[in-house]
Amino acid sequence: TFTSVDIYCIADLKKPEIRADDCIQFEKDDADSMCYQVSEDRTSSSDAQDMCRSVGANLASIYSDQENSFIRRLAVSRGLTNGVLLGATASREKSNCKWLDGSEWNYTNFLPGFPFDGYGDCLAKETTDVNGQWMNFDCSAKLPFVCARKTFTPSQSCLGPAVNEGDIILTPGFPSDASTFCEFFLKVDPGKLVEIEIILLEANNCCDHFVLYEGTLGGEIIANLTGAISGPKYRTNSSNLMRASWQPNGGVNVRGAMV
Repeated sequence: TFTSVDIYCIADLKKPEIRADDCIQFEKDDADSMCYQVSEDRTSSSDAQDMCRSVGANLASIYSDQENSFIRRLAVSRGLTNGVLLGATASREKSNCKWLDGSEWNYTNFLPGFPFDGYGDCLAKETTDVNGQWMNFDCSAKLPFVCARKTFTPSQSCLGPAVNEGDIILTPGFPSDASTFCEFFLKVDPGKLVEIEIILLEANNCCDHFVLYEGTLGGEIIANLTGAISGPKYRTNSSNLMRASWQPNGGVNVRGAMV
C-alpha cells in the first residue's frame, strides 16, 4: 500500500540588511554622500532625465573637481570614453546656466570657449581626457548619461522633517520591509495644489494599497494605487493639502513606495 501526502515546510527568512546610507544599485561617492548610476544606453537629454526620475534621481549635477573626477572615472570604468550627458541647461550667458535638479550653479568646468552659440542648450561631459570638461550639446542628440541622487536612510516610521518640493518620500523600511502602515500629510502654500510623482510603487495587488486623498481626513480619494507602478503624477483638485496613505496588508516580498 502506498500513501501520498503533501508536505509543507516553514522557515524564518532573514530580512535583507538595511544600510544607513543605501544607494541601492547606484555607486556611492563617500566624499559627498551622493549616489551615481551610469547608463550605457544612448538617449536624448529629456528621455535620459525621465529615466533618471524613474529611479528617484536626476541627470547628474556637479559641484566640485572631486565630484567631476568621480563621475568621469565611473563613466570610463563602463567603457564610456566618448562623452556622457549631465543634467543642466547650458547657455552662452553662463549666468543663465541651470541644473535640472534646481540646485545652485556654483561650479563650472567648460572646455575653453564653451558654451558656443548654436551647439545646443543641454550639457555633456567629455570623458576621453582626465579633466572631464564640459560642452553645451544638442538636446536631441543621443549620448550615454549619468543619474545622481542623495543617499537616503530607510526610515522605520513616518516621523521626520518637513517635506520640501522635490524631496523623495519613502514608506517605512523601503526597500526591504513594506509591512508598516504610514500616512504622509503634504502641504503647500494656500492657492497652490499638491502634486506627487510615483517614482516606484511595488505592492501586492491582493492586499496592499497606496491611497491619495484630497485634503486630510474625510477627503475624496484622488487615486487608489497597487501593483507595480512607475512614472505617473497625481495632484489635488482644489486643496493645498494631500494625504498619502500607505496601507499594507502584510506587505510581503514587495518594496513599498518611493515618491
